[in-house]
Amino acid sequence: MRNIPTFGFIVNEKELNQSIFCTIILMKKILMTLLLYICTSFASDYSMDAEYDIYYGFFGSVGEATASLSVDDGTYKIKIRAKATGLAKVLSRNRVETFESTGIVKDDILIPQIFLSRKTREGKVDIKRYLFDYEKKEVNLLTTRIRGDKKSDTKKVMPFFSHNDILTLFFNLKHILGKNFETKEEIKLIAIGTSDKNGKIDVRSILNKEHQEVSKLLEASNHILAVVLNQRIFASQKGEMFLNINDDGICTSALLKDVVMFGDIRGKIKNLKVKR
Repeated sequence: MRNIPTFGFIVNEKELNQSIFCTIILMKKILMTLLLYICTSFASDYSMDAEYDIYYGFFGSVGEATASLSVDDGTYKIKIRAKATGLAKVLSRNRVETFESTGIVKDDILIPQIFLSRKTREGKVDIKRYLFDYEKKEVNLLTTRIRGDKKSDTKKVMPFFSHNDILTLFFNLKHILGKNFETKEEIKLIAIGTSDKNGKIDVRSILNKEHQEVSKLLEASNHILAVVLNQRIFASQKGEMFLNINDDGICTSALLKDVVMFGDIRGKIKNLKVKR
């Protein structure tokens, strides 16, 4: 295994690959939460398109993504596409991840019917389709694995049920937190598309003295939430992701502190278009 000079450091190639892999996985989590857009109501003809950059310590920009939400005649579709760039692209074998949620809108709440996760890299494709059955209160998971010219399919029932996937949850947070995006205590939630074991997500508001400290790290000072997705993949010390939400309900930046080897992972919005 080679040693590689990186920004004045000499690191083991295996460690560098693990660190970059960590970045790609955590980038996905930041992108999901950066989609947070708590609008007043979902009009019958509504769309949002956003672009984000992801930065990781000394590496600088390591990924980018596009995100969209469209609402039309009582149905919705959310889609995000994340890809690695630069050195992360090389070491992740051109990894690209796509996430989609489709369903209906009822009483201003997004109700998912299908959540899809697709991951591609050189010679490999992994697809997960989560099908919501509200009558039986269960979610069926269909998994497809493609390795070269070989394909396999499996099916199972998830060990838990939720009325949200990871994408709809953040759009529906306004019904949980209210217009001030604040909660006096930590709220424990469940969503499809996080951990296939239990789907747990913890959300709390950053207030008072802690708000002052975290706002300096985020380089922004609006409404700040801490989100824990309860997945240990080379995570930061506490695994908390901090989100800055402006008065319009748009998450403008996110931060995951002290990730392995090279410091913080940051996500920042660079372009946003909204049509009502």
